[in-house]
Amino acid sequence: MQASQGMDTPQARRWWADGDTPVRSDSRVTYMVDGRTTMLEMCRHYIKARRYIYLADWGFTPTIELVRGQDRRRGPDGSREQEQYIDELRSDGLSEEDISFWLTHDLTARAVLGYAVSKGVEVRALLWKSDPLFSHYNPQEAHQQLTEVGVTCILDDSAEGILHHPAESLHQKISVVDGTHAFVGGIDPLIESGGDYDRWDTHSHPFTTPLRRTPQGTTPHPWHDVHSIIEGPAASDVELNFRQRWNDVVERHHMGKDLLIPDHPAPPPVQSQTIVQVARTIPEHTYKFITADGIAQLYANALNNVQRFVYLENQYLWLRAYTGIDLPLLGKDSPDMEHNLRELGAALQRGAIVTIILPDHPNVGRAFTDAGLVRLREEASEALEEGRLEAFCLATSTRQNGRERYRPIYVHAKVAIIDDIWTTVGSANLNNRGMRDDTEMNVAALDADLAYNLRLMLQGEHLGLVHEEDLFALSRMLAGQKQAMEEKERALRVQRFLQEALGDPLVALRKMHTCAWENLNRYKANQALVGHLLPYLTAQEATQQGLNFREEHGWLEEPDS
Repeated sequence: MQASQGMDTPQARRWWADGDTPVRSDSRVTYMVDGRTTMLEMCRHYIKARRYIYLADWGFTPTIELVRGQDRRRGPDGSREQEQYIDELRSDGLSEEDISFWLTHDLTARAVLGYAVSKGVEVRALLWKSDPLFSHYNPQEAHQQLTEVGVTCILDDSAEGILHHPAESLHQKISVVDGTHAFVGGIDPLIESGGDYDRWDTHSHPFTTPLRRTPQGTTPHPWHDVHSIIEGPAASDVELNFRQRWNDVVERHHMGKDLLIPDHPAPPPVQSQTIVQVARTIPEHTYKFITADGIAQLYANALNNVQRFVYLENQYLWLRAYTGIDLPLLGKDSPDMEHNLRELGAALQRGAIVTIILPDHPNVGRAFTDAGLVRLREEASEALEEGRLEAFCLATSTRQNGRERYRPIYVHAKVAIIDDIWTTVGSANLNNRGMRDDTEMNVAALDADLAYNLRLMLQGEHLGLVHEEDLFALSRMLAGQKQAMEEKERALRVQRFLQEALGDPLVALRKMHTCAWENLNRYKANQALVGHLLPYLTAQEATQQGLNFREEHGWLEEPDS
């Protein structure tokens, strides 16, 4: 899809990966920020499915509620609010039977998928068979709970064996509905073992809320993430990946030919201004059908094209491969991340802006991210001095017992936005695992409106510029979801406000910088945060600021929280 002949237009540059999936101009991508919006859309599609649902996940909690609070029910039966909501469900394609189920059942993943099975929908789930010693969920229990409601479930052990990276995981978070729609991104339907890290969360990421409760009565850590929905022929590329993985496991374990998934016709083209590619990382020795490095290619090509700015959100920024010990010198270099950091440095040297959102408390490898950030700063020290390279983390706060309490927001999103024209969202982290050693999937899109609106959504959320429900309305509008007229008008007002406030990426970065450092002063003074932004501080910087830094928790996590 490269256009030609010497013209430096976005379409003329090299963005795409070779050797696996095609680049398409007949498909549509929309982005959804955070779990509330994403799981609501997933739930609606699963309930109105007519033929099949395929899911492949890193982790799965069948009892997770996909829809909560007022998104389940807006008011008492017969109320104006409830009747409007039922009309919205009806206009979104839910049948009367579907609506009755929606209104009378808890909308857990298990119940929703079981309902689909009861209607004759074929539901298949491919879950990573993770090591029980280090597992974030119980694969056998999830398998049993899904099987009990008629889901055909397979535990995928393809990452096991001496030929694999010692920490290799099957990390894709994807689903396909009726071949016409596919979900790709960072969100598993998961609450991790122990009840913490519930993937369902809202744009305001509250310190505590009854909508996110552990069995112990506490609220899990706030969770920030991004997902996508794909329509048209590109959805068939997601389905191809599922079918290849599923059939590979079935054949390798001699499970029987009746379990094999046949080819389905690709869905019809959709009218779209977006150029789309689904890309994946498939490590060596994992599956027999392909070894792929498409996501690494996407990043390498896109970062080479940076002219004005790069906006990144990611769980990690590792130059070296993590081996289980949080000492970067013990890890071997990742050639893909070496290249990515070099390209980011070159962009900074050309005068570009680089903004990175990272978690203060990643589950592992905090020192590895610090080392990656230090390396990037060394690549273009003048950019740091000029304020063109900024790293941030996210937190929330609340008043309890006469003092302000703080919690880090876990940044799990895997987002890149370049020059407000190109984006990628998916499961791949900026480390050796996302680029080469885990099974991953991303979607990339060349579409200026899509990129611009995603940036506005993310920065508007982090800065706390608009109310939770305003952001929710905007997120649903941008994701193409059915809305009542008054909600859509509200979303348009919010969009115009964010365009005025954040349309210029340099102005937006300056606002983020001011917000973050003012919040650091508020943190030190035990005052409420405004928005969620704080500076990302390396261990050395946190210590210099007089903060209580601990390697396994960062500096934001309070010892008794």
